[in-house]
Amino acid sequence: MKKNILFVLVSIGLLVNATAQKLSKKETKSLKRIQSHVNYLASDRLEGRGTGSAGEKLSAEYVANQFKKNKISAKGDNGTYFQNFEITTLRMAKDSSKLLINNLPLQLFAEFYPISYSANRKIVDTKLVLVGYGISAPELNYDDYAGKDIKGKVVVINIATPDSQQAHSKFINYLSLETRVKRAEKLGATGIIFINNGDSKDNPSGELAKNVKPSSIPVFFLNNSKYIFEIPGGMPVMMKSVIVSIAATGHNVIAYKNNKAKYTVIIGAHHDHLGYGEIPGSREPNSNAIHNGADDNASGTSALIELSKQLKKRKFKKFNYLFIAFSGEEMGLIGSKYFVENPTIELNNATCMINMDMVGRLKETLMIYGTGTSPYWNEAIALLKQDSSFIRKINTSESGIGSSDHTSFYLDSIPALHFFTGQHDEYHKPSDDVALLNLNGEVKVMGKIIKLITIMPSASQLKYTADTSKSDSKRTALKVTLGIMPDYIYDSEGIKIDGVKDGKPAAAAGLQKGDIIIGLAGEKIPNMQAYMKVLAKIEKGQKAEIIYIRNGVTLTTEVQF
Repeated sequence: MKKNILFVLVSIGLLVNATAQKLSKKETKSLKRIQSHVNYLASDRLEGRGTGSAGEKLSAEYVANQFKKNKISAKGDNGTYFQNFEITTLRMAKDSSKLLINNLPLQLFAEFYPISYSANRKIVDTKLVLVGYGISAPELNYDDYAGKDIKGKVVVINIATPDSQQAHSKFINYLSLETRVKRAEKLGATGIIFINNGDSKDNPSGELAKNVKPSSIPVFFLNNSKYIFEIPGGMPVMMKSVIVSIAATGHNVIAYKNNKAKYTVIIGAHHDHLGYGEIPGSREPNSNAIHNGADDNASGTSALIELSKQLKKRKFKKFNYLFIAFSGEEMGLIGSKYFVENPTIELNNATCMINMDMVGRLKETLMIYGTGTSPYWNEAIALLKQDSSFIRKINTSESGIGSSDHTSFYLDSIPALHFFTGQHDEYHKPSDDVALLNLNGEVKVMGKIIKLITIMPSASQLKYTADTSKSDSKRTALKVTLGIMPDYIYDSEGIKIDGVKDGKPAAAAGLQKGDIIIGLAGEKIPNMQAYMKVLAKIEKGQKAEIIYIRNGVTLTTEVQF
């Protein structure tokens, strides 16, 4: 009996959803095409579409063939649909890396190792200079380099802090290894050896980051500072840093509908995903299971293909359209950044960029990010909200900075929007499959985008405005993570947790899905932007107080980053 009641309730729920999102005949045809695209893009054959993989190349070829089928011209490199770019998949130190101090050879990895900022370079016949903590802080009347000539020499830097604190050090703005490397490099050092006289847990990683830009000099970490001492005339040193990089090729897919209009609308979606979970970001990285990424982002890619078909109609000819399926998004917006730096059209004529990332799980709320990137968007969104028969609610965020490809265009001063239907438990898991998609809802989201293009002015270019996120974008580089997935649809005060990652600080502190964070490290957290700004101030190893609401009760706990 209970099963029958449950079946009836589920059936009623599905009926209400289907009725709310009932499609016209044209939309039904669109739905069938989208279904076909999603079925292929999120199939096991593509093995998760990891950037640079065989599956990602199959995905790119499929999108290109669909653009060609829709009679949209190729706008990649050399008359093709493809814009290829290299990505570093691995950086590792070779056995030929060497360090000799006072003519004593040290053992690679056991006693020293290059760190991510190290360049491939050999330094011989030079001397060591001890420069304390490698900090120059004029406003604090402190300079470790005062009175020292380091030009042409190798400097030794203690990664600890002058005041023996980390989280609350007054030198907090000078403690990153990147800052210390740049300072020594600017003053003429030919090499850097970091040591640590503090807590060993703060030792830099020996795993070489793939996306860190190396300096121009070798940079090593020495496990034991006993080898460093002052001798008359200076201690001789030889450094040889040999780091091999393994690269793969990512594929942006670009098509162009030239209507000989004055301005161009750029429409994009990323087609890459997480492969077998080997790409950072997987919530089940050790499962060795295909991450099909049906919502993230086969949904957006299928919508991109369908829009390329629909927008070629005569009634939409007031704009030119550039359609881009980006790769490398999951690795840090690499493909979209590459395109902006190497555009295949004149970007000065782009009136805006519209990004679709995870548009396949609509419930009743559509989220649109980037409404602060042009003063026109508020007027446009108000018009979209007037027709809410199928999408009951539209939430907005002004920020042009986000974890998807619209960010690359916003940072290039192009008004940009990101359409998104919400976070879910299957995000970045192998379970993000086609069966869980709401493709009726995706068709309705596409309808909103088409409506937006219909009402947009074509006689003048959209005015670009920079919201506060742009000026703060470099300062909000994060050194730590709390390990939560925010509920991006939540639009009240605070940050609602939609998921907690195992083994991360939030899980260790006992935070749960549904908790609402309203305070962190002594500061209020009214929204996502405030959360990111506070998180950016926190250092690795720091403890911080979190204030959160659970089931209507305000609680406090401490988190260890």
